[in-house]
Formats: sequence, structure tokens, C-alpha cells
Amino acid sequence: RTWSSYPFRLFLFNFKMKSTSTLVTIVAAAAVVYSADAKKDKDVETVETVEVVEVVEVVKTEDVDAKLVTSPTYWPTYSPTVIEDDEPSTPKGFLGNELIDVPELGIRLDSSLTATQIAKAGQKVQLKDGNSNLRWHNWMDGASAIALPNGGHVYVSNSEADNGKGGVYGLYFDKKGQPHDYKQLLSGTTWNCSGGKTPWNTWVSCEEHSQGQCWEIDPNPSSEHHDSPQQTVLGGKDGGKYEAVAVQDSKDSDGPTFFVTEDRSNGALRRVETSCRGWNALKVGGCPSKTTYLRFLNNQRFEWTSDKALGRQSASKYYPNTEGITFHNGKLTFVSKAWYVIYTLDVNTMTWARERTGRGKLIGGEGSFLGQPDGVISGYNQRYMYFTEEDEKGNGMYARDEWGKYYTVFEAISGQFVGDETVGLSVSPDGKTMYAGYQEEGVLFAIKRKDEKEWERYR
Repeated sequence: RTWSSYPFRLFLFNFKMKSTSTLVTIVAAAAVVYSADAKKDKDVETVETVEVVEVVEVVKTEDVDAKLVTSPTYWPTYSPTVIEDDEPSTPKGFLGNELIDVPELGIRLDSSLTATQIAKAGQKVQLKDGNSNLRWHNWMDGASAIALPNGGHVYVSNSEADNGKGGVYGLYFDKKGQPHDYKQLLSGTTWNCSGGKTPWNTWVSCEEHSQGQCWEIDPNPSSEHHDSPQQTVLGGKDGGKYEAVAVQDSKDSDGPTFFVTEDRSNGALRRVETSCRGWNALKVGGCPSKTTYLRFLNNQRFEWTSDKALGRQSASKYYPNTEGITFHNGKLTFVSKAWYVIYTLDVNTMTWARERTGRGKLIGGEGSFLGQPDGVISGYNQRYMYFTEEDEKGNGMYARDEWGKYYTVFEAISGQFVGDETVGLSVSPDGKTMYAGYQEEGVLFAIKRKDEKEWERYR
């Protein structure tokens, strides 16, 4: 009765056992712990706030050879999962290796990777034919690497500067990956935090202030809309402290569906269903669209409601201060930076699950993911999700595999980038270069695998 009535975080138990009675004892003990916690609060709706008591030591005896993986199950479930075989390990040579200090960059990097600084705030960018005219922008934040018709790509990057000094900039690469141009694409906006790429290869940049809006930019120099950024319907007439954008696209629909996070304690995650594709899909006064808001019904199911007040109530209770968001294969994943939580919504079954982020344990390697999760991206096969981090003591960039293990991609050397945050996470269209950096210091890195293989391809 306890297992079905009360929500609590679940763990994967991987047992190789000679005595099945031991498993029963462990499960029963866990049930008693949660039952005792639940009885402290008569209101079942608030029991989800009870913290988990974790097993921190594995005991091996002659009767049991037990291995406990202390990572929550990723998909919605209310039963512990018993796995007969060992989970697959990370491919040798990619993540989970020792961290190597790179003093000239101020970071510790997984030994399977290489990193190069390609830009720094206040300095001109080194291009293949000389330096850029503009200096690299301050307060870089959300970004995306977008393919161009000429075979190259552009790394679009927000500036979170205040008082109308924000905007969007583009660093252009040719088909060989050499930077050849850097310019401003949007100006006059404030606190451009993150955003998202559209299916037609434009960039949506969202402002994070009380009346912020989301702006669409076409970074393709040959496009008729290149010099004409537009306000979109994503921000609504009242605006808000918007963060990131994810897209659900289906060939069977008239237009894609967009999801927008808002960094408020009651910031309701919004869903905008469009009715066409291309430049007019998000244009104010363009094709018709419908906006609804995420509402958790209980600790397993959710709905989309047209009542914004209900959405805000749900955000306050279940998912405050949402930031990074990504959509893949029917799953919408987003983070609450304030609560250090990842949420996953299955839009087909209308169920949801959540887990705490790194918790300071990197089972697959060195380092520690102690800070608040911020940006997030995932690959087509969802083998890994990647996170940026905000923390007062130092920051890094981390990966989570499909089994719930965390790995350090890079993190600050002790004493470096203190109080900063990692930002600008994206992967080049060919899948071989990952971009990320530090906001206050304004440095941008290009990170590649030593084996020259792809990280993963990204939308």
C-alpha cells in the first residue's frame, strides 16, 4: 500500500543473488522508511517533498553479491527495477576518464578530449583571414550552431547584457570549420538569456525580464529575413522572464509545437502549437497559434491547460524556475535550477518523472556536479544529455548517459571561474565540435574528441 500511495524517488537495484529472501528484506526496509516519513504529513499531495534516505555503503556477504546503483530511474515508474545483467559501460576512450589540467584555459578536461579557446569578451575574434571588426560580446549565454546552405555553419550566441545592450551575435564558419566572420544579428534587447533553434534553421532568442519577449533571427546571410528580426507569439502580450525553447516537430502536423520555460517561482511552462511552417509560423499576426500551460495533476500525470493561473499554481508547487529544455522522441526534458531537478514528460502517455541532478557523484569518472543545472541538450539517439552549471565555487559541463551515470566533460580548475557559470552549449551540425564557455569571463571553447568521432548529432 505504501509503494502505490506515496511518491518517492526510485533506484535501480542490480543484484546477483543466491538468496532471493535478501531482496525482499531490502525492499521491505525501504517501504518502512518511506511509510514512516509519509505518516508525518497527512496530506498526500505534499509527500513528494520528503527526501530520500540513500544507501551509501554496499555490503557483500557469502549469501549476496549485490551492486547498488544510486541513480533514480529515468522513465516514469512506481516500482523498483531488478536488472539481471550488468548495465552497458561507456565506450572506452569517451568520457569517464581521468581529468587533465589545462592551465592555459583554466579548466580540467576529460583526457579523451581537446579544447581550444576561440573567443574572449572584449577581444577581437581571430578569423582565418585576420581579426574581426567587432569585439566578442559580453555576457554570452544561450547559443546554437546552425547549418547554412553553403555547407558551413553559424554559432549564434545571446548577450545577457542589461538596459537594451543585449542581443544576438553570429560567429560564421566555412565548410572546413574555419571562422571567417563575426557580426551582430539582433540589438536593442535586454537580458537575452537562452532560446532555441527552429526546424527552418532560425534562432529564437528570449529575454529574461518581467516584460521580456522572444525574438526570431534568421542568421542566413542570403535570406530575405536576415536583416529583419521579429517579435514572436511565444512571449505573449504581457511578456515574461523567459529562458529556453524546445520544439516538437511532426511531418503529420500543420506546424511544429514550441515549449518555453520561464525563470520565475511560478513561471508556467508554456506550449505554443503553430498552424504553419517557416517565417510566418511564429510571427505576431501571422499564422494562428494556440497557447496552453503545463499543469501537473498528481505525482505521475499532467495536462495542458488554457488557464494560465492553474499553470502558475502548478509551477509553484512542482516545477519552479525552469531553465534549459530539450525535446526528443516523444520526451520533453527540462530542468528546475532552483530545485536541482530534471523533469521528463512523456507527451504520448501524459506521464512525468523527475530526478535530482548529479548530487556531487560522478559514478563514471572524476569531478563533481554540485551546482545548479542550467542549459541542457540531447542527441538524436539520446545516448547522452549535456548540462551547463551555475555554482559559486566553480563550474563545469557534464554529461548524463541513458543509465543515469554522470560524467565530467570539463570543469574549472580550483580557484578559476569562481562564481561564474558555464553557458553557450551546442554542437556543430557535423557533430564533431562542441561549443561551451564561461559567461562572466566571456570565454568560448571548441571541444573535440581525440578519436575525431562525432559527439552526437543534434537538432
